[in-house]
Amino acid sequence: MNCLVFRFSAMGDVALTVPVLRSALEQNPKLHITLVSNKAFEPFFYDLPRFEFYGVDLNIHKGVWGLYQLFRALNNFQKWDCIIDLHSVMRTWVLSKFFKWTGIPVFTIDKGRSEKKALTQKENKVYQQLPHTTERYHQVFNEAGIKSDLIYKNAIRPSATRSFDFDSKKKWIGIAPFSKHTQKEWPLDKVKALVKALDKTNQYEILLFGGGTKEKILLETLASSFENAISVVGNYSLEEEISLVKQLSILVSMDSFNMHLASLLDVKVVSIWGATHSLAGFGPVNGNEVFKVEVSMEKLGCRPCSVFGSKPCHRGDFACMQRISVEMVEEKINFVLNS
Repeated sequence: MNCLVFRFSAMGDVALTVPVLRSALEQNPKLHITLVSNKAFEPFFYDLPRFEFYGVDLNIHKGVWGLYQLFRALNNFQKWDCIIDLHSVMRTWVLSKFFKWTGIPVFTIDKGRSEKKALTQKENKVYQQLPHTTERYHQVFNEAGIKSDLIYKNAIRPSATRSFDFDSKKKWIGIAPFSKHTQKEWPLDKVKALVKALDKTNQYEILLFGGGTKEKILLETLASSFENAISVVGNYSLEEEISLVKQLSILVSMDSFNMHLASLLDVKVVSIWGATHSLAGFGPVNGNEVFKVEVSMEKLGCRPCSVFGSKPCHRGDFACMQRISVEMVEEKINFVLNS
């Protein structure tokens, strides 16, 4: 069986396809999969059997005509037995329609948009654990007749084990304080206080992760105040960063791509949650759910106020993050390191 799969963005959502693809491929020896995604994301998919990564630049395939050109290229690339849409946005709906016209069956993810809206609405929230994104991906494969047990362990694998010039006698703690949306970010003054508390023990090498010029400047400035803190922003390729995260003792992260990456690399993750909630189906996997730090919904009934953290705080005080103390995060870090 030869399947074509779509998932273009975001980075964390693309990474979460890996355990689903790996489980399906390893448990179905006659299955072949080609994934169409952002070409920058290929390093996530190292060592998948009978797998091809078809990287695209969506700036080239704009509008219906651009998507038609992509369809023609994919249609001529191989003969497909099924199309699996793990994104379900206008772009993939158009591509799927083209393939349906050729008679190829198409299977599309149910994102549960109405249930997520009910969970995050301002009044009368409907609290229920929604299926995890990986489970939603997995369900599409089941509907296509591709059955497997979903396994998270060792899902993402570094293409090579690289040596890094950090103190090997200390435990390496990663801190990834940023996210796409500020409502998912613990205030930077609290991050600095956490780094200070960890630094003074002299037991850890504290590696600060981020991306982009602004984050690079902020984290280099933060790191310069402490003996054991180092910003790694912009220093490594994605392949190298995957290898580095794999060697961490623990990662402290927001609800972000870094949380998902570390979880799928079998690294313990202390995740800090504000406007969003894992009930929406985006929580850490691989046993890391128990290491979350958050203000409970019983104490703060406005949570969650957004699926993705893209809405401004309607209270105006950002209580969901401001009420998370440095001591709360330290306690969870110590629990992980001593367990």
